[in-house]
Amino acid sequence: MVVKNSFSQTRTVALVIPARNEAPRLAHVLEIVTSDPAAIFDEIIVVDDGSTDATASITRQFGGVRLVSVDDAQPGKGKALQAGWRQSTADVIATCDADLGSIQHEQLHSLVKALTDQEQLRLTKAAYGNHADRSGRVTELTAKPLLEVFFPDCADIQSPLSGEMAFYRADVESLDLPPDYGVDIAILLDLAERHGRGSIAEIPFGIKQHPHQPLSSLSIQSRQVIHAILERVQRFHGDPDGLIRTSSISHLLRIPSTLSNH
Repeated sequence: MVVKNSFSQTRTVALVIPARNEAPRLAHVLEIVTSDPAAIFDEIIVVDDGSTDATASITRQFGGVRLVSVDDAQPGKGKALQAGWRQSTADVIATCDADLGSIQHEQLHSLVKALTDQEQLRLTKAAYGNHADRSGRVTELTAKPLLEVFFPDCADIQSPLSGEMAFYRADVESLDLPPDYGVDIAILLDLAERHGRGSIAEIPFGIKQHPHQPLSSLSIQSRQVIHAILERVQRFHGDPDGLIRTSSISHLLRIPSTLSNH
């Protein structure tokens, strides 16, 4: 049941869950968030991002959950998230991936509570403790090295690509965000640029349990993340080649001699 949130009399909270062909896993996530005895969400919105499976019918089985469908020849996570919060009237938006076997409602509470309790915060994100060989390969091999090079103030963020976030709808409505998997890192970098690194906090979520994706899918995600990061380098700093030519950046990009022949 959707109930009014208990953290503030003046702020409402929506949970947006983008889902594409997640019927086998979505039911578990919805069971967790709809059975919460201390529910904080005024709205729970599942965005069906061009699914060809039973994602929509699974969603309809849960009372109080709103289904939004994205009919697009080129579906994407960024489009789905934006479609979800544009359909919402809530002040605070929390997001959650649809394939999380490890999600607990207390974790989602903590994202929202930290955001609304600390005035300086504009974004809270889940921080996961997984090693790159179990999950987070795009994070470790793509996002983190590029953050070190181009956005060192954000290089300490443990899980920059985590899909579990909370932010103010007014902050993201004006952002020019990518339509694909680059959306998570784009939100982080755009809000850091606007409000400063101190406006972002991570909340420990433990070990992430979700399906191990094939390299073909991760390759697509990596390219989209790279594009989102480099687009922001261009937007915030100008020519990225100029940044790469500086001595400190060249040092970060230097290939160790032990790897030069491989």
